[in-house]
Amino acid sequence: MKIVLATVLIVVIAVSGIFWFPALSRTLEPSHGGSTTPATKVEQVTPQYLPGYVSQPISNTSSGSVFESVTRIFLVSTTTYYGYANETVKSPNPTEGNIINKGDPIFIINATLRNDYNPQNPLPLSNDNNYAYIFLKATLYSQNRTINANDVSPTNPHIGGLAANLGLTSGETGSVEVWMSTANRNIDNYTINLDVFGTPPA
Repeated sequence: MKIVLATVLIVVIAVSGIFWFPALSRTLEPSHGGSTTPATKVEQVTPQYLPGYVSQPISNTSSGSVFESVTRIFLVSTTTYYGYANETVKSPNPTEGNIINKGDPIFIINATLRNDYNPQNPLPLSNDNNYAYIFLKATLYSQNRTINANDVSPTNPHIGGLAANLGLTSGETGSVEVWMSTANRNIDNYTINLDVFGTPPA
């Protein structure tokens, strides 16, 4: 199985400054826009504690994201589908038009995660009993080549480098869908990148 990789989103987050916080406080129920077909030939990511970047204090006055080879966010399972967008997503920049149109082909990753941060293994900077703000971003591959695909996840109406996200309380399990805009139907594997925050990123 492919090893899940992590990338830094903190720079993008800090520069963009656009978040839709209501999406962070709920779990997105699977929606599967339009008709879907199970992507049975795709190698799924194995269940594991995901590596990733965790926001934590780096001095008395500042914080930053530090890579941890094992976080306390557990990937319970993934399922993948080929489908079609059930909504049109507009760019935050009116001059750029639509990022994806209703009916456009997408690749869907349904990921189930569990937040295992607790008082014994606390989430740094958490001011809400280890509530975790989790950001996911996928990279798709076909025959060892990276597929050019934009993240158009329904929890993320603002694209521009951000990612599908969800919030989980300590011990809570929830699912989120990552939608990638692509007409490629020969995807054979993918990676998921993780960033987790104890407080809403600003």
